[in-house]
Amino acid sequence: MGEETAKDKKYALALVTLQGREKEPKIQKLNQLLVHPNVKDFINKEYKGRLIPVF
Repeated sequence: MGEETAKDKKYALALVTLQGREKEPKIQKLNQLLVHPNVKDFINKEYKGRLIPVF
């Protein structure tokens, strides 16, 4: 096996819920918090390119 680098690995994380619950206030609030610009700034500052926010 060859040497693996971070460029070789691509993963995505997503918020999922049960069908019919996507409009619940708790789910909507969590989604708003996850895509908040402060979260993107934190990820960029803390992980310095090892994680890339795509929202």
